[in-house]
Amino acid sequence: MNLPITEFSIIWFSHIENIYDAELKLSQKKSFHWTEDSQMWDWDNCRITWVKRSEKELRVVVRSSKMVYSESRKKEVKIKYMYGFDVTVDNIEYPQVEKYREPIENKEKKYGQLRERWVIKMSKDYYIWQWSLNENGQSIENSEVFKIYKAIMKSIEKTALPTKKNIFLVENVPNDNRIIPVIYQPAIDSWKNFVREVHCHKVSENEYEVTLLFENEHLRKHGKLDILYRLFRFFRYGRVTDIESFKIFVDKEKPTSLQFKGIFSCEFTVEYDNIHGDKPHCGKTPIHDIKYYFNEDMHPIIFINTANHAMSVHDTNHKLWKWEYIPWEKDSAVIYDKKPRSQIDKFSWPKND
Repeated sequence: MNLPITEFSIIWFSHIENIYDAELKLSQKKSFHWTEDSQMWDWDNCRITWVKRSEKELRVVVRSSKMVYSESRKKEVKIKYMYGFDVTVDNIEYPQVEKYREPIENKEKKYGQLRERWVIKMSKDYYIWQWSLNENGQSIENSEVFKIYKAIMKSIEKTALPTKKNIFLVENVPNDNRIIPVIYQPAIDSWKNFVREVHCHKVSENEYEVTLLFENEHLRKHGKLDILYRLFRFFRYGRVTDIESFKIFVDKEKPTSLQFKGIFSCEFTVEYDNIHGDKPHCGKTPIHDIKYYFNEDMHPIIFINTANHAMSVHDTNHKLWKWEYIPWEKDSAVIYDKKPRSQIDKFSWPKND
């Protein structure tokens, strides 16, 4: 379910989550681990969508975005973020008025003055809200938050219809009838480990080869090997940019399955850096049915789950925000092209800044 949105949203999303450590070490190693401490995280400029999973459960998806200047693209691009969570419908509370300190800086958790907000408590850990507009003569019943609440309640009352495909509908994204995947990756800014390019090469009527170029690759659990690993990549491949490829298989002009040869993540998370699932056995590599699609069944959803970019059809890092890469958008943070892996491997990619 979606509500009409504008380019900027007044909606905030806050959630309680454990604090993770992903700091830059002296060796340039970016380590990751969850701590025992938790805190409230606040995100502005949010869009809220949801889907009814059962009579008692909703899957809620929060999206946010910001414009930044890309050194690699030499222009302003839109960085998109996504976070998903499940809630029990009985836990969703009627919109309330309460006081909340204005978030100033999310990471350092600095707060400003105490202000009035209108909030939907989705559970004890998740809150959808906006600042009160009482001073402008507006009541909570006429607010954007209240519209979201009423739309959620209306969708709960409807009978959940069985569907053959799990298609996530997202507004304000241009249609594209080409077979192009949408990629999700844990959004850990300090690693500078993002996707730079997406290439979708048509091998035949029934097969596509997708190649992803990453800004960098850093080992996590093997920090002492990180510098040696980067030197090895540069002298062995003439680059430190990591490149990974997978296949999309097509039936009746629609993508139906995927193959992650040697890069399947299984159930491993971003803490792991040496995952190479689905290595060929007796000349055969497993094939996985596509689990989710983006807006229509031409865009399979892929999750990058581990530090060495092993992937899957499902997410294993549920507690982390994701970067959302939609390659065909004009202001996308990634470059889209159709080069085959064999051609990409011939380039000598420059070292990172």
